[in-house]
Amino acid sequence: MKRILMAALCAFSLTCGVTATAKPTTLKFANFAGPNAYLTKGMFEPLIKDIEEDSQGTLKIQLYSGGSLVKAEDTFDAVRRGLVDMAWGVTGYTPGRFKVADIPEIPFQARTVGEASNGVWRLYEEGLMDGFDDVKVFAMVSSGILTGHSVSEISSLDDFKGQRIRAAGPLASASVEALGIIPVGLPVSQTAENLSKKTLSGSLNDWNAVYTWQVLDFVPYHIDVPMGSSTVFLVINQRAYDRLAPEAKAALEKHGGANFLPRWSEGLGGENARLRAQLAENPAHTIVTPSEEDVARWSAAIQPVIDTWVANTPNGQRVWEVYTQGIESQRGAQ
Repeated sequence: MKRILMAALCAFSLTCGVTATAKPTTLKFANFAGPNAYLTKGMFEPLIKDIEEDSQGTLKIQLYSGGSLVKAEDTFDAVRRGLVDMAWGVTGYTPGRFKVADIPEIPFQARTVGEASNGVWRLYEEGLMDGFDDVKVFAMVSSGILTGHSVSEISSLDDFKGQRIRAAGPLASASVEALGIIPVGLPVSQTAENLSKKTLSGSLNDWNAVYTWQVLDFVPYHIDVPMGSSTVFLVINQRAYDRLAPEAKAALEKHGGANFLPRWSEGLGGENARLRAQLAENPAHTIVTPSEEDVARWSAAIQPVIDTWVANTPNGQRVWEVYTQGIESQRGAQ
């Protein structure tokens, strides 16, 4: 009996030793933002640090920045197929694929990252988001609120009429078309190059993006009006997620989903506000804020775009209600 007990204790000791020294699982995270960009330094690196610390040594996340693993428009498929374990991306870069996720592109609705992100997440929680069944969704939020940026002097969106501007996503394109503007669908990473070649007269970007992607080098004139945003996803390959230790899954759950909304909204929203204020102090740049009357007129011009989308989208009216109610509830909480 003594020998049996000693053998059992030895086996337990060995098991504990293996558990204590087992190597953590490593997930490769594809990040198309540059290594020094705000989203890399201010968002993803701190997020990864917190997840790893809470995983009790079971998880490492290796961040590959600057599009070194996969292009911006290919991130979702790369995760779904297992070419990378984890990535973030923008649904508007693959027009027509994520029907419901297009909805934040409608201008003049959400005024802040928090408002749009709350609307987007509520759609996901309600099971209304299409196209994400094959992956583990870590988070779903909104990009920064887009504003207009021009290579030549403008005092109104009306000054963009007949000009080619970058507007990524089908609803963004339909909306600017309704305003008499010619949309050009491009990932943000290709915007500066096309502005430099003068194939674009301007672009729709948030304040963070104009700094991060060197758009600011070509656009000294800006119109500060909420021109919509894009759905941003952070997803994990489902098979890679299923293989994780319970502690690793718990850490991801702790920092993902609805828990991620304040980190993203306050972080990116605050960075956009900081950069907008910084630009306002730069004498080489001009920021115009349109009148409420102009915004109301432009809103009326794009209403047919909303009506058509709602009519042609399964559960379109319900989707619109959930999204706009998410905006209003967040606005009321601020």
